[in-house]
Amino acid sequence: MKAKRDTGLEREFLAYLRQRNSRLKVRNQRQFAEGGTPSEEDLAETFRFSGDSNNIWLAGQRVMLMQAEVFGAIRGELIDRLGIDATRRLLKRMGWQAGARDAAKVCELWPNGDDASLFSAGPRLHKLKGLIDIEVVEFEFDNASGHFYGEFLWYDSMEAMQHLASYGISSEPVCWMQLGYASGYASTLLGRDVIFHEQECKGCGHDRCRIIGKSAVDWEDKDADLFAETEVALYTFDRPTTAPHHLMVGGSPAFLAATRLLSRVAPTEATVLLTGESGVGKELFARALHRQSPRREAPLIALNCATLPENLVEAELFGVEKGAFTGADRHRQGRFERADGGTLFLDEIATLSLSAQGKILRVIQEGELERLGGSKTIRVDVRVVAATNLDLRAEAEAGRFREDLFYRLNVFPIHLPPLRDRREDLPLLMSHFLQHYCEQYRRKLTGFTTRLVNTLLNYDFPGNIRELQNLIERGVIIAEDGDALDINHLALGGETERLAWRNATRGNRPAVERMPTGPGDTRADDRHTAASTLSQAAAPPADRTYAPLERLGAFLKGSDDALDTSLAEVEALLIDEAMERSGGNITAAARMLGMSRAQLSYRLKDRRKDN
Repeated sequence: MKAKRDTGLEREFLAYLRQRNSRLKVRNQRQFAEGGTPSEEDLAETFRFSGDSNNIWLAGQRVMLMQAEVFGAIRGELIDRLGIDATRRLLKRMGWQAGARDAAKVCELWPNGDDASLFSAGPRLHKLKGLIDIEVVEFEFDNASGHFYGEFLWYDSMEAMQHLASYGISSEPVCWMQLGYASGYASTLLGRDVIFHEQECKGCGHDRCRIIGKSAVDWEDKDADLFAETEVALYTFDRPTTAPHHLMVGGSPAFLAATRLLSRVAPTEATVLLTGESGVGKELFARALHRQSPRREAPLIALNCATLPENLVEAELFGVEKGAFTGADRHRQGRFERADGGTLFLDEIATLSLSAQGKILRVIQEGELERLGGSKTIRVDVRVVAATNLDLRAEAEAGRFREDLFYRLNVFPIHLPPLRDRREDLPLLMSHFLQHYCEQYRRKLTGFTTRLVNTLLNYDFPGNIRELQNLIERGVIIAEDGDALDINHLALGGETERLAWRNATRGNRPAVERMPTGPGDTRADDRHTAASTLSQAAAPPADRTYAPLERLGAFLKGSDDALDTSLAEVEALLIDEAMERSGGNITAAARMLGMSRAQLSYRLKDRRKDN
């Protein structure tokens, strides 16, 4: 029998190919705070000043410095003007946003970090920001069962100290923003709602603060400050529905900006143009707009213009008189008439012919139409909401869309962001769709594995929310009761291979490139080289799939099948993996691979020359 080699690199790579144990228990500070990736040193290396732009960066995100007393003054002003309850809700939501963003960024920079270190990165980042010092009492979670429990001690809470300075001893806990941060960070990593409550607080006269976090389902009641307002907009359709679209879920700045515009224009009679990629929820926004408008009691009529053959456009939009053509044995109302007094939603309006566009323009301008085959002028009172995934201004300049109609529709444009620009909403959306489809298909699933959460947080979602919805629906159907959704449950349609490849290489991820660094910083050279190398060498070409990783894993496990992968490819895979785990830090990656920094730099530069 042929002896098998068992080098350190092979063991590390095999460990990566195997699924991690989902059960994690931490019962002492040392276990939580030492070792693993990202380490405290890894996180500290991401804190830097950019001399050229005068920006401050932490974990790939621009941050700002603020004196504690200034924060206390702003906090006090909010309390005095808004009251305790409103300020608490506001600061908790601010903290939730910060925690969700930090968790998403940590998963992006260290996609294969171990579970304990990924969770401890949140408290470490909070410590680096000067907000708090943290000690773990007990921490455990099990993705298979959905169990989560965390108990921590907070020392020198900046928020508590500022409250004491302004108001003295409080009868209730006052670390609102920090509680929101802990809940947002844990919820994002787990892909399910996690709530932290403060059991003891320095602001109440205790020596230090004590917080306990559990899955939302394990608390008797949810924290309304977080979840009633994090799921920002909740609108129901005019008609009963079992679809998961009757709720608009999100709390990201991009989503909130769109909902604020919607709330401003909904009570008016202005024409609205919704723009954005396919799958971002344009029809859902149109229905929400109608629901908030004075026309809510009248019908909302929706029409996908892309489904209309050219010879039926006029009949469908404006109606048909009896005898207008063979088979027209009765008169029929068009969409404009059916929407009289209400709202007409024209989706994919850019697909209409120039002739059809001209006829729509007349109805919008004059408020009147004639049915096909008729001569009677019919008055209609309709609010038009149009949607497109194209740039209508560019289409008009190219002569493919009527310029006059464009200006009629573009009275109040609202752009809906793609899902990749609102990643902090992913945990909310994932939880929302999981709950919906578990109820629809009568399944009992516990949540999401850490591996799947990390993968989805780094996936670009070309199909946007619709793609996420389909993936989770598919996973719920495939998974067994008691399972946590994992990558292997998304087995159809080719998404698994794409998700797995992105999770393995992240070659097209620009996270490292987005973090400017100061001149003269050797780590800046490391990250610039890493970003260039990853963008040029690690991104898979059209014919490259996840197969090399699978073949290599099978070969190392003793398979007799030919490896069919060159040593250069194996080396490239290992280098890419190490660079990703280190967040683009060449020194750390070289240490993982058991070589010197100079050796790894030489290989990276050599690959760059080849490319």
